[in-house]
Formats: sequence, C-alpha cells, structure tokens
Amino acid sequence: MSKLWIWPIIILALALTPSATAQLMTKAGANKPEFAYNPKPDAADIILPMPCDLKMVFKAVSLPVNGHLDDMKTRLGAELEENNPNGFFDRKYTTYLGSALSLNDLPPDQKEIAAKSLMNPTSQKVYGDQIFLIGKYEVTNAQFDAVMKGCAPNSAQSALPKTNISWYDALSFTEKYMTFLLTKHPKSLPTFPDDDRFVGLIRLPTDAEWEYAARGGHFVASEDLENEALFPLNGREPSAYGLFYNNVSQNSSPSRIGSLAPNPLGIYDTMGNVSEMTLDLFKMTKGSRLHGAATGGFIKKGGSYHSELADALPGRRQEVALFNRQGPSKAEDMGFRLALSSVAVSSASRVKQLAEEWREMGKTPMLEAGSNPLEKLDNLIRKADSPEEKATFESLRADFQDFNIAVQKEKAASIRGHCKGLIHTAYSIRNTGRRRQMAEHNLKAISRRIEDFSGKIRSLPANERPTANKVLNDMKNNAALLEEDMAVFDLAIANQFGYYKISIKDSTEFDRTTLEDQLEFVFNDIKGDDIYSQEMRKFYGIVVDHIKFSINGDDRNIKLQDLL
Repeated sequence: MSKLWIWPIIILALALTPSATAQLMTKAGANKPEFAYNPKPDAADIILPMPCDLKMVFKAVSLPVNGHLDDMKTRLGAELEENNPNGFFDRKYTTYLGSALSLNDLPPDQKEIAAKSLMNPTSQKVYGDQIFLIGKYEVTNAQFDAVMKGCAPNSAQSALPKTNISWYDALSFTEKYMTFLLTKHPKSLPTFPDDDRFVGLIRLPTDAEWEYAARGGHFVASEDLENEALFPLNGREPSAYGLFYNNVSQNSSPSRIGSLAPNPLGIYDTMGNVSEMTLDLFKMTKGSRLHGAATGGFIKKGGSYHSELADALPGRRQEVALFNRQGPSKAEDMGFRLALSSVAVSSASRVKQLAEEWREMGKTPMLEAGSNPLEKLDNLIRKADSPEEKATFESLRADFQDFNIAVQKEKAASIRGHCKGLIHTAYSIRNTGRRRQMAEHNLKAISRRIEDFSGKIRSLPANERPTANKVLNDMKNNAALLEEDMAVFDLAIANQFGYYKISIKDSTEFDRTTLEDQLEFVFNDIKGDDIYSQEMRKFYGIVVDHIKFSINGDDRNIKLQDLL
C-alpha cells in the first residue's frame, strides 16, 4: 500500500510552530487520560492518588547534607548583565538549602522508588537522604478541576497547565488536595511512627527548592549549579527543553505537559511554557544576599511561552503583586507545580534526634576528650551555684557553639576543596605526562629522520648540499626544542608530584569522619558519562588509595606511575 498520503501531514507538522505542534499533539492525545497527569512515565515516578482516577506525579530531590540540621550553601539567581542598572532587584545571591523530610519518612513503596532514583550508579550509595519531592509536571486543568470542582470529561484542554488563577487559588488547591489525601488515602503520605499528628505536607515549592530542582538537582555537579545559567544541554538547544519566545515564532498558548525534553532530574517545563508560582515572597538583592524587606508580592519562576530565553532561565526571579487594582493577580501564562515536605519537629523521636545533632554540633573532634571548651562549659553549667551563674554559662556555651559551627562548616568546605584539588592535581600530572610522551614520540621520529637525512646528504651533488644542510639544521633545532620541552615537562611533573605528595600527607591531619564525608561528597559530584567525568572518577580512586597509604604510614606506595 502506498504511503504517499503521509507526506502532507509531515510537511504540515514541520511548518507548524512549536506551540501549534504541541496543540495538535494535545488534541491527538485527548482520549488518553494519562496525558493529563503523566504522559512520560518512568521508573523513578513517585505517584500520589487524586480524585477522578487522576494522579499527581513527583520526583525525589536529594540534598548533599548530613542530618536534619545541616544545610547546603549555594548561589542562586541570575547573573547580573553588563551595565544592568537593576542589580538591586534580581541577581545572584548566596543562600542555604535544606529539608525537613528524609528518605526514611516516605511510605515503603515510595521509599523504594526514591532510593533507586537517588542512587549514585558508580558508588551504589544514595546521594543524600535529606530530600523533598517536587512535581514532575505543572498542575494541569484536569488535576485542578478534579480537586476544586469535580470530575469532568477529558478534553484537549485537560493536559494543559492550569493558568488564570491567583497565588491564593494555588494555596487553596494545596489545602483541598491535602484534605482529600488525609481523608481518602492517608497511607500515601509520609508519616512518623511515634506521632499521630503530623504527615508529609503538600505545598508550593520555595524559590530555592524550585531553582535547585529546575537546574537538575543532585544529578548536576555543584560547579554547574553555581556557574551555569542552565543545566548541561548535552549538545541540544534550549528550545528542546522549554517553550519560550524566539525570533522564529511567537507562541500564542502553552503546550501540554511533558511535550518537550525533561531536565537532568526528570522534571518537565521548568523553562518556559507557563511561569510558576513559589511559596516565597519576593525580596530584592543586596550585595550577594537577599534584602531583609519582604514585599507584597510573591516570586514566580521559569518564564512562559511569552518570555524570551533570558527570562525563562531558572535563575530569573520575578515579582508578582499578591493583589492589583482588579483583585488577586492572575495571568494567562502563570501556573504552578507542587512540592512535598514536612514540618521540622514531626515526632518525639525527631525531637530527640535533632537535640542530639544540635548537642554534637560545634564540638571540635580534633581536640582530645576533656579539652573541648563546650564540654568544660557543660561541666560548669551542671556545677553552677545559682540560676544567674547557670544562665551566664549557658549563654556563653551558645555563643561558643555558634562560633564553632561556623568554623566547622568552613573547615568542611576547605577539606572538600582540598579533596577536589588533589583530584585535579592528579589529572594535571597525567596531562603533563601525556604531553611529555608526545614530545618524546616526536623527538624519536625526528631523530630517525635526521639520521636518514644525514645519510642521504652524503650522496647528494655538492651544489645541493648547502640547501639540504639547512633543512638538516632546522630538523636538529626542532629536536633540540623538543628536548628542552621534555626537560620542562620532567621538571613540571616532579614539582606537581612533590606538591601532590605533600597534599596527600596533609589529608592525614584532617578529622577522619569529616574527610570521609567530604570525599563522598566529591565523588557524588563527579557525575556524567562523558570522558572527563570518567577520568575524574579514576583519579578519585587513586587519590583515595594514596590517602589510605599515607594514613597507614606507607608513603612508599604513593607512586608517580599510578598517575601517569
């Protein structure tokens, strides 16, 4: 049977704008209910029930922290453009990101899915067990109506993001959806074994949560999170991941959820399509931090199909007034997605765990037992002669603890940088060794040519020998330059390896637990299947072995040949 009939359809599809193509796909999939909640299912989906036989799909996002009281220092926001007079309004700033929810808080089936999705495939360890869940897609018309209004027939509009609602409407949705889950499906929410009051909470994501997830979360190296405007694109154009305005066409409507490619975390439409509300009120930037004044507007993220690329990047923060003269702010190109987290103090066991973590924070493990200032202050508090004296010692202890916590965090960051520096030094030694090998190879090749050419010159006529001798001298000069290069490379390798060995030895002076934690962090940060990441993982293994040799006093096993 002839298939010539299909060519007009292909030509029509090629001629359509991305928005028009997405609308055509929406209509084609209107008879599939799953298009309205999970058009691109995968094994890492954490699925919660909804009314009307719909689902809400989440992805687990891991944070590289140790314990509930730890948090991750990072830089979010957008780079300040050159000569931009609005640096006070929206630019990069330093903040901290943490989570009150842990992997163990999830119901068993969700925990199993999340643990697999958070597993570093190389180390076979979880990136971090402090997590939050974020919506895989923007909330759709079908999902919003199922919670707020009731069941309705599936249509071409069902799979489009819900828009033209206010920040208060989005909060109302989270309230009603939580009520539905608590009433109909309480076992689908995280619970805490020794407390019957609290459960995991559906809410809007914070600005920091949204941006961390939009940039790729734990699947993206920390350097890329802080330095790249987007996530690694793997050779694709930004338009493969988001529907935004460009010079070719202006989109007139959003696309259905999941129409384009997901980011490294596996979530869709964080760039363009519709801008998304967050839980946070907007703050200006001051220097490299957020200003102290919270405004009367909330933060929206991600841009929309009306936005140019610069405004659709995940770091861009835009202020939307909670109310304008017409009432609560709404827009045809603004929607939202959900997050799932927890309260900080969720159970008696969590309180005990937090208290133990807090008590241990600020202690200096490098000091011998009994010489720690905090331990001495604890003794003074116990032996205080009066309430006033006890209060003074407790206040002093709090000041000491806060100071020590800050010092420990900086120390951990320093050790992490030290570990990364060792790996990069090892990588540099390998590269210098390869350049030396190349110089040696070229020297051998040119030496053979000099020998062959010298023999041929003797058989040349006398009138041709001057020109030939000039060529021979040029070859000898090149050989001499290569010998000089090899000497430079040998000196560089010797100096680099000397520095490397000293740095390996310095590693043995660090607190062992902190060193192991930071090495684990560095390993989890070497992501990707590209050649560079594979090379760095090889050097990571060599560095770890060399540190172990040095700790055991066996420095003779730290061999240059391991790195060449």
